[in-house]
Amino acid sequence: MLDIIIFAAYIGLVLGIGRYWSKRVRSTEDFHLCGRQLGKLPASLSLAATEFSGSGLIGGAGLVYAIGLSGIFWNYAAIPAYILLGFLVAPRLRRLQLTTIPEYIGTKFGVKTQRLTAVLEIIEAVAFVAVQILVSALLLSALFGLSVPQASLLVTAAFAIYTMMGGLWAVVWTDALQYVVLMAGIIIAVVLALIAVGGIDGLHNSLPEEHFSFTQLGLWTPLAWGALALYSYGVDQAYMQRALAAKDAETARFAYIFTGCNYVVFGGCVAILGLAAASLLPGLENENQALPELVAQVLPEGVRALIMTAIIAATMSTSSSFLAAASSLAVQDLYEPIFGEGSSDARQIFHSRVITAIFAAVSLVISLVFPGVVSLVVFATLVAPAAIFIPFILSIFWDKTPAHAGFWAILVSAVAGCSSQIFWYEQIPGWLGAMHPLFVAPLAALAVMIPAAVFSGKK
Repeated sequence: MLDIIIFAAYIGLVLGIGRYWSKRVRSTEDFHLCGRQLGKLPASLSLAATEFSGSGLIGGAGLVYAIGLSGIFWNYAAIPAYILLGFLVAPRLRRLQLTTIPEYIGTKFGVKTQRLTAVLEIIEAVAFVAVQILVSALLLSALFGLSVPQASLLVTAAFAIYTMMGGLWAVVWTDALQYVVLMAGIIIAVVLALIAVGGIDGLHNSLPEEHFSFTQLGLWTPLAWGALALYSYGVDQAYMQRALAAKDAETARFAYIFTGCNYVVFGGCVAILGLAAASLLPGLENENQALPELVAQVLPEGVRALIMTAIIAATMSTSSSFLAAASSLAVQDLYEPIFGEGSSDARQIFHSRVITAIFAAVSLVISLVFPGVVSLVVFATLVAPAAIFIPFILSIFWDKTPAHAGFWAILVSAVAGCSSQIFWYEQIPGWLGAMHPLFVAPLAALAVMIPAAVFSGKK
C-alpha cells in the first residue's frame, strides 16, 4: 500500500505542475521555448533529467552487471560531448534566436533540407518515446502487478497530459522535480546496496578481479558511444531545446556543462548499483533486470517505491522532452509553414497540443504492438543525429559548405548508417565489418559534403 501511495502522490504532483503552467502559456514561444526566459537552475536540471533516461539507469547498470566497470563508459562517454558542446555549440545557437534545429539547417541548406531534418528527428523522437514507455511499463508491471498494456497507458497518459497542458514550461519544471527524485533515489539505493553487500571491500571480495577492469570493451565501443553522445546532444531538438529556450548564451553554456559534470556522480552511482547486483544477484538471465531485481529484492518497502518511482521519473522526463521536441518540429518546421502560415498564437498552441496527443498515441501503439523490435527502434533513434551532425557542424564552423550538398549528405548518411547496421556490421570480416554504423554515417556525409564544397568553387 505504501508503494502505491508514493507513486500516486508523484503522478498527482507532476499533473499539478502541468495544470499550473497551462494557465501561464500565452504564446507559441511560451509553449515551445518557455518564452526564451529559462534560467540556469531549471535549464540545467531539465537537461540533466532529460539525459538521465531509463537506458542510462537500467542499461548502464546492466552493462556493469554483465561485464564489469567497463560498462561505466555507457554513461561516462557523454561527459566530453556535453563539455565540448557547452563551450562551442550551445551558446552560438542561442544567440541566433532559433526555435528548432531544422530551422537552422534550413537557413544553411534550404527549406527541403529543413523538412527532411524535421521528419528524421520526429521519427527518432516518436520511436525513442516508445522505448521509454516500454521501460516504464515493465517497471510498473513488476512493482504493482499491472499488465504491460495497463502500465503503458497509465504512464503515457501522465506525461502526455502535462506536456499538452503546459508545453515546455511544464516539461522543464516536472524535469526539475524528476531530477531531484532521481538523484535522491539512486544515492539512497547506492547507500543501501553497499550496506547489503558489505561495503566496497564486500564488492571486491565477492566479484572476480576482471569485473573491476576498464578494458573489457576495448577501444572502439566506448568511442562509438562518445560519438553517439556528440551527435545526439548536438543536433537533437529534445536536448538543444533547453539551449534555445535559455534566457541568454551563458545559461545555455552552463546547462550543458552542468549536465556533463553531473554525469560523474550519476554514472558512478549506476556503476556501483550494477556491481552490487552482480554480487548479490548472480546468474540473472537478462542483465537489464539487474537494477529492477536489486531494488525489488534488497530494498525495503517505501524505499523500494521511491527508487522505482525515481527510475520511472527518468523515463517520463525523457519521454516528455522528446514529445515536446516532436511537437515543436511538427508545428514550427512542417505544419505551420505549409498549412497554417499566419495562424494566431492561440491556433498554433491548439495545433501543438493536438499533435502532442497524436505523437503520444503513436508511441504508445509502437510500444504495445512491436515490443519485439525495440532494438531496431532504438537503432532508428541513432540514425538521425548521426546523419545530421556533419552537415550541421560544418555549417557552423566552415563557411564553404554549399547549400545544395546538405540535403544529399543527410539522406546518404542515413541510408549508409542503416545499411551498415543491417547488412555488414559484425557480419563480414575485415575493417568494414568492424566499423560501427555510428562512424559509417558521418563518413558518408563527409564524402558528400567535402567534394561538393571543393568542386562548387565556393569561397
